[in-house]
Amino acid sequence: MSIGAAYLVMGFSSIIVYAQVVFVIFIVPLFGTVILGMLWRRTTPAGGFWGLLAGILVAFGLFVWVKLVPSALVYMAFSPQAKDMPENIYRAMWSLLATVVVTLVVSLFTKPKPVSELEGLVYGLTPLPSEGHLPLLKRPIFWAAVVGVLFVAFNVIFW
Repeated sequence: MSIGAAYLVMGFSSIIVYAQVVFVIFIVPLFGTVILGMLWRRTTPAGGFWGLLAGILVAFGLFVWVKLVPSALVYMAFSPQAKDMPENIYRAMWSLLATVVVTLVVSLFTKPKPVSELEGLVYGLTPLPSEGHLPLLKRPIFWAAVVGVLFVAFNVIFW
């Protein structure tokens, strides 16, 4: 299998481009499905399955389409000169869009799980612990602010 994978990777300009393609085909649709399932209580198992499958098929289909018909790049990436990275980003966008739309539509036409089964899994149904009793240095919001300030500072310094 590793020899076959090596020959497969030889068709890409670099190993990172191959990794991006695999990421876009499998991880981006999974991300869309998981985020919808965590944030929207109406998401159903059927919606998640069909949305995930649609996202994978769209990403793979776009990859094959552009490989077989290079002029199709203008329709997928809005530019005939798009390089590997923008091509992968646009493929990820279309894949995520397909995942979300199919998950939403299928979830609206299938029976949702009861709220009692979703407690602790979905954001709106999970009780959030109070952090008021913690000292400032043990609060996540404080460290998020520190990281945000450092991010801006490093961008200004190293721009």
